[in-house]
Amino acid sequence: MYLNITNVYRLNKLRMMRKNFAIFMLASICLLSAHAQRSCKDCIQDLYKMMEGSLLDSISIGHSFYSVKSLYQGKGQELVVGAISKARVFSYGNPLDSVVMLDLGDKALYFMVNTEPPRNFKNADINCVYDSEGRNLLDKEDYMIFPAVINDPDGFTFVREGPSTKFKVKAKIEKDKIFFYTPILSGDWYRVYLKDGGPCIGYVHCSRILPYDKCSMQIKKKMRKLMF
Repeated sequence: MYLNITNVYRLNKLRMMRKNFAIFMLASICLLSAHAQRSCKDCIQDLYKMMEGSLLDSISIGHSFYSVKSLYQGKGQELVVGAISKARVFSYGNPLDSVVMLDLGDKALYFMVNTEPPRNFKNADINCVYDSEGRNLLDKEDYMIFPAVINDPDGFTFVREGPSTKFKVKAKIEKDKIFFYTPILSGDWYRVYLKDGGPCIGYVHCSRILPYDKCSMQIKKKMRKLMF
């Protein structure tokens, strides 16, 4: 009887230790995630501090020069600074960078920020910038793409030739099939691709797209392999 009570005590203690460890790991992940989001925003804040009140026509970001005008999208400094504090930071499966989305009302900017150490935590960590249509500010033929699977109770969704149901069906994407898409702020129909770096095959309604952050861990693992 004594041995049984001792064993039960040890088992309960072990369970408590495991529970505490799980809570600690979850808290650590949350803190690291919050820090990563702040540090990514800090890079964008550093960029706009450099441009504030300057008479520069262009500014160096990484290895490229960007038009200052394009980085404001017709908005003022106060609006942009406010957007940075409220910016959405998210991962899309690539472990080397995160995305900072600035919502500027009728416009948006997407900053790809390097998260691979060593980091500067300055604007030099910004890899590239995309506009509301998902196009690279320096190359309008280069589109930002993110991995996804379909979000359709039918188990498949159609790819249309154009951004409307009025266009012909060009292809069909089945359940759990990973594809890529370009988000477009001004519309509900997104450009889609069958592979990273591949040509656009048509359009899918945004309601039928399940992005990386909403996918299961199993699907996320497959996406990370495709992205890296």
